[in-house]
Amino acid sequence: MGFRIIIAGETQCSAYAETCLLADYLSQNLPNFCFHCIEKSVMEWKAWLCKVNVKNKWHHKESPIVWKELLMKGSKPQYIGGASDFLDYCYSYYNFDALFSSEKYDDLLNNILQFKKKLHIENILHKLDAVKRPTLEAPPQKKFVITISGAGHLLAMHLISGLVDHAIMESDKTIHKIYLYDERCTPSFMNYIEKECSYVQTDNPGRDIKCVSKIGVALTNTDVLIVLDHEPFDESKPMGIWLRENRKKMKELALMINASGSRKMYIIFPNLGPACYNATILRNSVNINKNNIVVATSDVGTEILPVVAKVAQVPMRNIFCPPVWGFIGINKLVDIQTTIHMYNSFKPYKRYSRVKQSSLNIGSITPEKRPLDYLMRFDETLWMEVAEMKKKFGHGQARLSKAIAVISLVNLWLLNPSPDHIVCLGICCDGSFGLHFDGIFSQPARFVDGRWEPATDFFMPKDRQMKLPYLIDMAKLVLEMNPEDLPEIHQYYLCGCKKKTYKIKD
Repeated sequence: MGFRIIIAGETQCSAYAETCLLADYLSQNLPNFCFHCIEKSVMEWKAWLCKVNVKNKWHHKESPIVWKELLMKGSKPQYIGGASDFLDYCYSYYNFDALFSSEKYDDLLNNILQFKKKLHIENILHKLDAVKRPTLEAPPQKKFVITISGAGHLLAMHLISGLVDHAIMESDKTIHKIYLYDERCTPSFMNYIEKECSYVQTDNPGRDIKCVSKIGVALTNTDVLIVLDHEPFDESKPMGIWLRENRKKMKELALMINASGSRKMYIIFPNLGPACYNATILRNSVNINKNNIVVATSDVGTEILPVVAKVAQVPMRNIFCPPVWGFIGINKLVDIQTTIHMYNSFKPYKRYSRVKQSSLNIGSITPEKRPLDYLMRFDETLWMEVAEMKKKFGHGQARLSKAIAVISLVNLWLLNPSPDHIVCLGICCDGSFGLHFDGIFSQPARFVDGRWEPATDFFMPKDRQMKLPYLIDMAKLVLEMNPEDLPEIHQYYLCGCKKKTYKIKD
Protein backbone atom coordinates (compact mmCIF):
# COMPACT_ATOMS: atom_id res chain seq x y z
CA MET A 1 0.00 0.00 0.00
CA GLY A 2 1.38 3.38 -0.96
CA PHE A 3 1.81 6.46 1.19
CA ARG A 4 2.86 10.07 0.79
CA ILE A 5 4.96 12.49 2.84
CA ILE A 6 3.36 15.78 3.94
CA ILE A 7 5.73 18.73 4.54
CA ALA A 8 4.25 21.92 6.03
CA GLY A 9 6.02 25.13 7.00
CA GLU A 10 6.04 28.91 6.87
CA THR A 11 7.26 30.69 3.75
CA GLN A 12 10.23 32.44 5.38
CA CYS A 13 11.63 29.29 7.00
CA SER A 14 14.90 28.12 5.44
CA ALA A 15 14.56 24.66 7.07
CA TYR A 16 11.22 24.23 5.29
CA ALA A 17 12.86 25.11 1.98
CA GLU A 18 15.69 22.62 2.59
CA THR A 19 13.23 19.86 3.47
CA CYS A 20 11.26 20.50 0.27
CA LEU A 21 14.49 20.32 -1.72
CA LEU A 22 15.36 16.98 -0.15
CA ALA A 23 11.88 15.57 -0.83
CA ASP A 24 12.00 16.77 -4.42
CA TYR A 25 15.38 15.09 -4.91
CA LEU A 26 14.04 11.78 -3.57
CA SER A 27 10.92 11.94 -5.76
CA GLN A 28 13.10 12.34 -8.86
CA ASN A 29 15.29 9.35 -7.97
CA LEU A 30 12.78 6.98 -6.29
CA PRO A 31 9.80 5.91 -8.43
CA ASN A 32 7.41 5.27 -5.51
CA PHE A 33 8.29 8.29 -3.37
CA CYS A 34 5.40 10.77 -3.21
CA PHE A 35 5.24 14.03 -1.24
CA HIS A 36 3.01 17.07 -0.85
CA CYS A 37 3.93 20.56 0.43
CA ILE A 38 1.73 22.86 2.50
CA GLU A 39 3.01 26.41 2.84
CA LYS A 40 1.58 29.04 5.15
CA SER A 41 2.39 32.72 5.51
CA VAL A 42 4.00 34.05 8.68
CA MET A 43 0.66 35.39 9.88
CA GLU A 44 -1.19 32.08 9.36
CA TRP A 45 1.45 29.60 10.51
CA LYS A 46 1.02 29.53 14.29
CA ALA A 47 -2.77 29.34 14.18
CA TRP A 48 -2.67 26.58 11.55
CA LEU A 49 -0.05 24.56 13.45
CA CYS A 50 -2.12 24.82 16.64
CA LYS A 51 -5.14 23.32 14.86
CA VAL A 52 -3.03 20.44 13.48
CA ASN A 53 -1.60 19.69 16.95
CA VAL A 54 -5.06 19.67 18.55
CA LYS A 55 -6.53 17.48 15.82
CA ASN A 56 -3.77 14.85 15.90
CA LYS A 57 -2.73 15.25 19.59
CA TRP A 58 0.80 16.32 18.66
CA HIS A 59 3.07 18.85 20.36
CA HIS A 60 5.10 20.22 17.46
CA LYS A 61 6.38 23.81 17.91
CA GLU A 62 8.58 24.88 14.99
CA SER A 63 8.55 25.01 11.21
CA PRO A 64 8.52 22.66 9.36
CA ILE A 65 6.35 19.73 10.45
CA VAL A 66 6.52 16.42 8.55
CA TRP A 67 4.17 13.45 8.67
CA LYS A 68 3.12 10.62 6.36
CA GLU A 69 -0.30 9.43 5.28
CA LEU A 70 -1.41 6.15 3.75
CA LEU A 71 -3.08 6.53 0.37
CA MET A 72 -6.26 5.08 1.78
CA LYS A 73 -9.49 6.74 2.88
CA GLY A 74 -9.81 7.07 6.66
CA SER A 75 -6.11 6.51 7.42
CA LYS A 76 -4.53 8.41 10.32
CA PRO A 77 -1.44 10.60 9.81
CA GLN A 78 1.80 9.30 11.32
CA TYR A 79 4.03 11.95 12.88
CA ILE A 80 7.68 12.10 11.70
CA GLY A 81 8.90 15.39 13.23
CA GLY A 82 10.89 18.39 12.05
CA ALA A 83 13.59 18.85 9.42
CA SER A 84 16.27 16.87 11.29
CA ASP A 85 13.81 14.06 12.07
CA PHE A 86 12.89 13.81 8.40
CA LEU A 87 16.58 13.53 7.47
CA ASP A 88 16.96 10.65 9.97
CA TYR A 89 13.83 9.07 8.51
CA CYS A 90 15.30 9.23 4.99
CA TYR A 91 18.54 7.67 6.20
CA SER A 92 16.83 4.78 8.00
CA TYR A 93 14.39 3.97 5.18
CA TYR A 94 16.37 4.85 2.04
CA ASN A 95 19.96 4.82 3.34
CA PHE A 96 20.19 8.42 2.16
CA ASP A 97 23.26 10.15 3.57
CA ALA A 98 24.15 12.71 0.85
CA LEU A 99 24.46 16.35 1.89
CA PHE A 100 23.57 19.37 -0.22
CA SER A 101 26.00 22.24 -0.58
CA SER A 102 25.23 25.59 1.01
CA GLU A 103 25.12 27.18 -2.45
CA LYS A 104 22.03 25.16 -3.29
CA TYR A 105 20.37 26.30 -0.09
CA ASP A 106 21.11 29.93 -0.93
CA ASP A 107 19.66 29.53 -4.40
CA LEU A 108 16.65 27.78 -2.94
CA LEU A 109 15.74 30.77 -0.79
CA ASN A 110 15.50 32.84 -3.96
CA ASN A 111 13.23 30.28 -5.62
CA ILE A 112 11.03 29.19 -2.75
CA LEU A 113 7.74 27.50 -3.55
CA GLN A 114 5.70 30.58 -2.78
CA PHE A 115 7.53 32.49 -5.51
CA LYS A 116 7.00 29.63 -7.98
CA LYS A 117 3.30 29.66 -7.25
CA LYS A 118 3.16 33.42 -7.86
CA LEU A 119 4.90 32.98 -11.21
CA HIS A 120 2.45 30.24 -12.18
CA ILE A 121 -0.55 32.43 -11.34
CA GLU A 122 0.92 35.43 -13.15
CA ASN A 123 1.59 33.34 -16.27
CA ILE A 124 -2.03 32.18 -16.29
CA LEU A 125 -3.31 35.74 -15.92
CA HIS A 126 -0.97 36.92 -18.66
CA LYS A 127 -2.29 34.29 -21.08
CA LEU A 128 -5.88 35.17 -20.25
CA ASP A 129 -5.02 38.83 -20.73
CA ALA A 130 -3.70 38.04 -24.19
CA VAL A 131 -7.07 36.66 -25.29
CA LYS A 132 -8.74 39.75 -23.77
CA ARG A 133 -11.02 38.32 -21.13
CA PRO A 134 -12.88 41.42 -19.88
CA THR A 135 -14.55 39.48 -17.08
CA LEU A 136 -11.22 39.09 -15.29
CA GLU A 137 -10.47 42.82 -15.11
CA ALA A 138 -10.24 43.73 -11.43
CA PRO A 139 -11.61 47.05 -10.17
CA PRO A 140 -8.99 49.73 -9.51
CA GLN A 141 -7.41 49.52 -6.08
CA LYS A 142 -8.57 52.25 -3.71
CA LYS A 143 -6.88 51.33 -0.42
CA PHE A 144 -3.11 50.99 -0.12
CA VAL A 145 -0.80 49.58 2.55
CA ILE A 146 2.65 51.12 3.14
CA THR A 147 5.55 49.60 5.08
CA ILE A 148 8.45 51.71 6.37
CA SER A 149 11.61 49.67 6.95
CA GLY A 150 14.11 51.34 9.29
CA ALA A 151 11.34 53.31 11.01
CA GLY A 152 13.65 54.26 13.89
CA HIS A 153 15.16 56.99 11.68
CA LEU A 154 14.02 60.55 12.42
CA LEU A 155 12.77 60.88 8.86
CA ALA A 156 10.04 58.31 9.59
CA MET A 157 8.10 60.74 11.80
CA HIS A 158 7.89 63.30 8.97
CA LEU A 159 6.85 60.59 6.51
CA ILE A 160 4.08 59.22 8.73
CA SER A 161 2.56 62.61 9.49
CA GLY A 162 2.58 63.45 5.77
CA LEU A 163 1.23 60.11 4.54
CA VAL A 164 -1.85 60.16 6.77
CA ASP A 165 -2.57 63.83 6.06
CA HIS A 166 -5.82 64.36 4.19
CA ALA A 167 -4.28 67.07 2.02
CA ILE A 168 -2.69 64.49 -0.30
CA MET A 169 -5.85 62.42 -0.63
CA GLU A 170 -7.62 64.43 -3.32
CA SER A 171 -9.10 61.36 -5.02
CA ASP A 172 -11.13 58.46 -3.64
CA LYS A 173 -7.92 56.47 -3.11
CA THR A 174 -6.54 56.37 0.43
CA ILE A 175 -3.65 54.99 2.46
CA HIS A 176 -5.35 52.35 4.59
CA LYS A 177 -2.52 51.19 6.87
CA ILE A 178 1.13 51.92 7.63
CA TYR A 179 3.43 49.22 9.04
CA LEU A 180 6.62 50.19 10.91
CA TYR A 181 9.66 47.91 11.18
CA ASP A 182 13.20 48.37 12.48
CA GLU A 183 15.29 45.45 13.68
CA ARG A 184 17.79 47.76 15.42
CA CYS A 185 15.22 49.39 17.73
CA THR A 186 13.85 47.90 20.93
CA PRO A 187 10.16 46.90 21.06
CA SER A 188 9.49 49.58 23.68
CA PHE A 189 10.84 52.31 21.38
CA MET A 190 8.80 51.06 18.41
CA ASN A 191 5.68 50.95 20.58
CA TYR A 192 6.41 54.54 21.59
CA ILE A 193 6.56 55.57 17.92
CA GLU A 194 3.30 53.75 17.23
CA LYS A 195 1.61 55.48 20.17
CA GLU A 196 2.86 58.94 19.17
CA CYS A 197 1.84 58.52 15.54
CA SER A 198 -1.63 57.31 16.47
CA TYR A 199 -2.49 60.84 17.60
CA VAL A 200 -2.17 62.15 14.05
CA GLN A 201 -5.63 63.10 12.79
CA THR A 202 -7.09 60.27 10.68
CA ASP A 203 -10.47 58.69 10.06
CA ASN A 204 -9.38 55.65 12.09
CA PRO A 205 -7.20 57.00 14.93
CA GLY A 206 -5.08 54.34 16.60
CA ARG A 207 -5.69 51.70 13.92
CA ASP A 208 -3.85 52.99 10.85
CA ILE A 209 -0.28 52.63 12.16
CA LYS A 210 1.13 49.33 13.43
CA CYS A 211 4.61 48.19 14.50
CA VAL A 212 5.66 44.65 13.54
CA SER A 213 8.48 42.50 14.90
CA LYS A 214 8.86 40.57 11.61
CA ILE A 215 8.93 42.40 8.32
CA GLY A 216 7.50 39.37 6.55
CA VAL A 217 4.20 39.95 8.33
CA ALA A 218 3.97 43.42 6.79
CA LEU A 219 5.33 42.57 3.33
CA THR A 220 2.59 40.02 2.74
CA ASN A 221 0.03 42.79 2.21
CA THR A 222 2.29 45.74 1.33
CA ASP A 223 1.77 47.87 -1.78
CA VAL A 224 4.63 50.33 -1.16
CA LEU A 225 7.86 49.68 0.76
CA ILE A 226 9.81 52.77 1.88
CA VAL A 227 13.40 51.77 2.70
CA LEU A 228 15.16 53.92 5.30
CA ASP A 229 17.77 51.23 6.08
CA HIS A 230 21.31 52.38 5.34
CA GLU A 231 24.74 52.50 6.92
CA PRO A 232 25.86 56.09 7.69
CA PHE A 233 29.22 57.15 6.30
CA ASP A 234 32.14 56.88 8.71
CA GLU A 235 35.16 59.01 7.83
CA SER A 236 37.45 56.72 9.82
CA LYS A 237 36.75 53.75 7.48
CA PRO A 238 37.56 53.23 3.80
CA MET A 239 34.75 53.98 1.40
CA GLY A 240 34.81 50.38 0.18
CA ILE A 241 33.92 49.09 3.66
CA TRP A 242 31.06 51.59 3.88
CA LEU A 243 29.66 50.31 0.57
CA ARG A 244 30.11 46.68 1.64
CA GLU A 245 28.09 47.26 4.82
CA ASN A 246 25.29 48.87 2.81
CA ARG A 247 25.39 45.98 0.33
CA LYS A 248 24.99 43.51 3.22
CA LYS A 249 21.89 45.34 4.47
CA MET A 250 20.30 45.26 1.02
CA LYS A 251 21.03 41.54 0.58
CA GLU A 252 19.31 40.78 3.90
CA LEU A 253 16.30 42.88 2.92
CA ALA A 254 16.13 41.18 -0.48
CA LEU A 255 15.73 37.75 1.16
CA MET A 256 12.68 38.98 3.06
CA ILE A 257 11.17 40.59 -0.04
CA ASN A 258 11.65 37.46 -2.14
CA ALA A 259 10.01 35.30 0.52
CA SER A 260 6.96 37.43 1.34
CA GLY A 261 6.65 40.42 -0.98
CA SER A 262 4.36 40.73 -3.98
CA ARG A 263 5.95 41.02 -7.42
CA LYS A 264 3.84 44.13 -8.00
CA MET A 265 5.10 45.90 -4.88
CA TYR A 266 6.62 49.38 -5.24
CA ILE A 267 9.90 50.21 -3.46
CA ILE A 268 10.95 53.80 -2.72
CA PHE A 269 14.36 54.89 -1.43
CA PRO A 270 14.64 58.37 0.12
CA ASN A 271 17.92 60.22 -0.35
CA LEU A 272 19.72 58.57 2.59
CA GLY A 273 23.26 57.20 2.42
CA PRO A 274 24.34 55.80 -0.97
CA ALA A 275 20.70 55.75 -2.13
CA CYS A 276 21.20 54.86 -5.81
CA TYR A 277 23.87 52.29 -4.89
CA ASN A 278 21.53 50.58 -2.41
CA ALA A 279 18.67 50.65 -4.90
CA THR A 280 20.89 49.08 -7.57
CA ILE A 281 22.01 46.28 -5.23
CA LEU A 282 18.41 45.57 -4.20
CA ARG A 283 17.27 45.70 -7.83
CA ASN A 284 19.77 42.99 -8.74
CA SER A 285 18.79 40.80 -5.76
CA VAL A 286 14.98 40.76 -5.71
CA ASN A 287 12.50 38.94 -7.89
CA ILE A 288 10.00 41.79 -8.26
CA ASN A 289 9.51 44.09 -11.25
CA LYS A 290 12.76 46.06 -11.67
CA ASN A 291 10.89 49.17 -12.84
CA ASN A 292 9.09 49.37 -9.49
CA ILE A 293 12.28 50.37 -7.61
CA VAL A 294 12.97 54.12 -7.57
CA VAL A 295 14.91 56.71 -5.56
CA ALA A 296 13.26 60.02 -4.60
CA THR A 297 15.95 62.57 -5.49
CA SER A 298 14.01 65.81 -6.02
CA ASP A 299 14.93 66.96 -2.49
CA VAL A 300 18.48 67.66 -3.75
CA GLY A 301 17.07 70.35 -6.04
CA THR A 302 14.51 71.60 -3.53
CA GLU A 303 17.22 72.39 -0.97
CA ILE A 304 18.90 74.99 -3.18
CA LEU A 305 15.71 76.70 -4.43
CA PRO A 306 15.87 79.59 -1.90
CA VAL A 307 19.42 80.45 -2.95
CA VAL A 308 18.58 80.17 -6.67
CA ALA A 309 15.56 82.46 -6.26
CA LYS A 310 17.72 84.98 -4.41
CA VAL A 311 20.46 85.02 -7.05
CA ALA A 312 18.03 85.13 -10.00
CA GLN A 313 15.85 87.70 -8.21
CA VAL A 314 12.57 85.94 -9.01
CA PRO A 315 9.84 84.62 -6.66
CA MET A 316 10.48 81.03 -5.61
CA ARG A 317 6.89 80.08 -6.49
CA ASN A 318 7.70 80.77 -10.16
CA ILE A 319 10.63 78.32 -10.30
CA PHE A 320 10.28 74.60 -10.85
CA CYS A 321 12.52 72.14 -9.03
CA PRO A 322 16.01 72.06 -10.61
CA PRO A 323 16.73 68.78 -12.45
CA VAL A 324 18.87 66.34 -10.49
CA TRP A 325 21.26 63.95 -12.26
CA GLY A 326 23.73 61.42 -10.93
CA PHE A 327 24.37 58.33 -8.84
CA ILE A 328 22.86 60.00 -5.77
CA GLY A 329 24.72 59.33 -2.56
CA ILE A 330 28.01 59.13 -4.48
CA ASN A 331 27.87 62.03 -6.96
CA LYS A 332 25.23 64.45 -8.19
CA LEU A 333 24.61 67.27 -10.64
CA VAL A 334 21.94 69.90 -9.94
CA ASP A 335 21.68 71.72 -13.26
CA ILE A 336 20.52 75.27 -12.58
CA GLN A 337 20.95 76.28 -16.23
CA THR A 338 17.99 74.12 -17.35
CA THR A 339 15.76 74.90 -14.37
CA ILE A 340 12.35 75.95 -15.70
CA HIS A 341 11.17 79.49 -14.90
CA MET A 342 7.50 80.42 -15.35
CA TYR A 343 6.78 84.07 -16.13
CA ASN A 344 4.15 86.29 -17.79
CA SER A 345 4.94 87.72 -21.22
CA PHE A 346 3.28 91.03 -22.19
CA LYS A 347 2.46 91.60 -25.87
CA PRO A 348 1.11 95.13 -26.53
CA TYR A 349 -1.51 95.93 -29.16
CA LYS A 350 -1.00 98.65 -31.79
CA ARG A 351 -3.26 101.02 -29.86
CA TYR A 352 -0.72 100.97 -27.02
CA SER A 353 1.60 103.29 -28.98
CA ARG A 354 -1.14 105.35 -30.64
CA VAL A 355 -3.66 106.06 -27.88
CA LYS A 356 -2.84 107.30 -24.42
CA GLN A 357 -5.03 106.69 -21.38
CA SER A 358 -7.27 104.27 -23.29
CA SER A 359 -9.97 102.36 -21.39
CA LEU A 360 -9.56 99.36 -23.72
CA ASN A 361 -7.07 96.55 -23.32
CA ILE A 362 -3.64 97.67 -24.40
CA GLY A 363 -2.19 94.17 -24.73
CA SER A 364 -2.29 90.52 -23.65
CA ILE A 365 -0.44 88.65 -20.92
CA THR A 366 0.62 85.11 -21.79
CA PRO A 367 2.20 82.68 -19.27
CA GLU A 368 5.38 81.16 -20.68
CA LYS A 369 8.19 78.87 -19.57
CA ARG A 370 11.88 79.00 -20.36
CA PRO A 371 15.20 77.85 -18.85
CA LEU A 372 16.64 79.95 -16.06
CA ASP A 373 20.04 80.42 -17.71
CA TYR A 374 18.92 83.71 -19.28
CA LEU A 375 18.70 85.26 -15.79
CA MET A 376 21.84 83.92 -14.18
CA ARG A 377 25.21 82.52 -15.09
CA PHE A 378 27.02 79.78 -13.27
CA ASP A 379 28.75 81.15 -10.21
CA GLU A 380 30.72 79.01 -7.78
CA THR A 381 29.67 81.28 -4.90
CA LEU A 382 26.17 79.87 -5.31
CA TRP A 383 27.28 76.54 -3.86
CA MET A 384 29.09 78.30 -1.02
CA GLU A 385 25.82 80.00 -0.09
CA VAL A 386 24.04 76.62 -0.23
CA ALA A 387 26.65 75.11 2.11
CA GLU A 388 26.28 78.01 4.54
CA MET A 389 22.49 77.64 4.48
CA LYS A 390 22.73 73.90 5.29
CA LYS A 391 25.15 74.66 8.11
CA LYS A 392 22.80 77.30 9.49
CA PHE A 393 19.59 75.25 9.47
CA GLY A 394 21.18 71.85 10.22
CA HIS A 395 19.71 68.49 9.24
CA GLY A 396 16.12 69.37 10.16
CA GLN A 397 15.39 71.20 6.92
CA ALA A 398 17.10 68.45 4.89
CA ARG A 399 14.91 65.77 6.50
CA LEU A 400 11.82 67.81 5.74
CA SER A 401 12.84 68.13 2.07
CA LYS A 402 13.43 64.38 1.83
CA ALA A 403 10.03 63.65 3.39
CA ILE A 404 8.27 66.03 0.98
CA ALA A 405 10.00 64.32 -1.96
CA VAL A 406 8.81 60.86 -0.87
CA ILE A 407 5.26 61.97 -0.03
CA SER A 408 4.90 63.77 -3.38
CA LEU A 409 6.14 60.64 -5.14
CA VAL A 410 3.62 58.41 -3.32
CA ASN A 411 0.85 60.85 -4.20
CA LEU A 412 1.85 60.89 -7.87
CA TRP A 413 2.43 57.13 -8.09
CA LEU A 414 -0.62 55.82 -6.23
CA LEU A 415 -3.23 58.46 -5.50
CA ASN A 416 -3.17 61.03 -8.30
CA PRO A 417 -1.13 59.79 -11.31
CA SER A 418 -0.40 62.35 -14.04
CA PRO A 419 1.64 61.58 -17.19
CA ASP A 420 2.28 65.31 -17.74
CA HIS A 421 4.10 65.72 -14.43
CA ILE A 422 7.92 65.52 -14.65
CA VAL A 423 9.80 64.61 -11.48
CA CYS A 424 13.46 63.81 -10.79
CA LEU A 425 13.84 60.14 -9.86
CA GLY A 426 16.50 57.50 -9.63
CA ILE A 427 15.24 54.91 -12.16
CA CYS A 428 16.66 52.22 -14.42
CA CYS A 429 18.56 53.57 -17.42
CA ASP A 430 17.29 52.61 -20.88
CA GLY A 431 19.75 54.55 -23.04
CA SER A 432 17.82 57.84 -22.96
CA PHE A 433 19.96 60.99 -22.53
CA GLY A 434 22.92 58.81 -23.57
CA LEU A 435 22.87 57.01 -20.19
CA HIS A 436 24.16 53.47 -20.76
CA PHE A 437 24.38 52.14 -17.23
CA ASP A 438 23.00 48.94 -15.73
CA GLY A 439 21.70 50.46 -12.53
CA ILE A 440 19.64 53.20 -10.88
CA PHE A 441 20.53 56.72 -12.01
CA SER A 442 18.74 60.00 -11.19
CA GLN A 443 17.16 61.76 -14.19
CA PRO A 444 13.92 63.56 -15.16
CA ALA A 445 11.09 61.02 -15.43
CA ARG A 446 7.33 60.81 -15.92
CA PHE A 447 4.72 58.16 -15.04
CA VAL A 448 3.33 56.67 -18.28
CA ASP A 449 1.10 53.59 -18.58
CA GLY A 450 1.84 52.35 -15.08
CA ARG A 451 5.63 52.69 -15.15
CA TRP A 452 8.32 55.35 -14.77
CA GLU A 453 10.07 56.34 -17.99
CA PRO A 454 12.77 58.94 -18.71
CA ALA A 455 11.33 62.29 -19.81
CA THR A 456 13.22 62.32 -23.11
CA ASP A 457 11.78 65.71 -24.12
CA PHE A 458 13.56 67.43 -21.22
CA PHE A 459 16.74 69.48 -21.66
CA MET A 460 20.16 67.87 -21.50
CA PRO A 461 22.29 69.33 -18.66
CA LYS A 462 24.26 72.45 -19.62
CA ASP A 463 26.59 72.59 -16.64
CA ARG A 464 30.10 73.55 -17.76
CA GLN A 465 32.09 71.78 -15.06
CA MET A 466 30.22 68.46 -14.61
CA LYS A 467 29.30 66.12 -17.47
CA LEU A 468 27.06 63.03 -17.56
CA PRO A 469 29.77 60.63 -18.90
CA TYR A 470 31.91 61.43 -15.85
CA LEU A 471 28.99 60.66 -13.51
CA ILE A 472 28.38 57.35 -15.29
CA ASP A 473 32.06 56.35 -15.08
CA MET A 474 32.09 57.11 -11.36
CA ALA A 475 28.94 55.01 -10.83
CA LYS A 476 30.48 52.03 -12.65
CA LEU A 477 33.68 52.40 -10.60
CA VAL A 478 31.75 52.42 -7.32
CA LEU A 479 29.82 49.24 -8.18
CA GLU A 480 33.14 47.41 -8.71
CA MET A 481 34.89 48.88 -5.66
CA ASN A 482 36.69 46.55 -3.22
CA PRO A 483 36.35 46.94 0.58
CA GLU A 484 39.83 48.42 1.04
CA ASP A 485 39.55 50.97 -1.78
CA LEU A 486 39.65 54.71 -0.98
CA PRO A 487 41.01 54.52 2.60
CA GLU A 488 40.74 57.29 5.15
CA ILE A 489 42.46 60.53 4.15
CA HIS A 490 44.68 61.94 6.88
CA GLN A 491 44.96 65.69 6.57
CA TYR A 492 48.37 67.29 6.82
CA TYR A 493 48.58 70.63 8.59
CA LEU A 494 51.55 72.93 8.01
CA CYS A 495 53.30 74.24 11.08
CA GLY A 496 52.25 77.80 11.87
CA CYS A 497 55.27 78.64 14.04
CA LYS A 498 57.33 81.64 13.04
CA LYS A 499 60.68 80.66 11.60
CA LYS A 500 63.78 81.84 13.42
CA THR A 501 65.98 84.10 11.31
CA TYR A 502 69.67 84.87 11.70
CA LYS A 503 71.32 88.16 10.81
CA ILE A 504 74.95 88.14 9.71
CA LYS A 505 76.97 90.94 11.22
CA ASP A 506 79.17 93.02 8.96
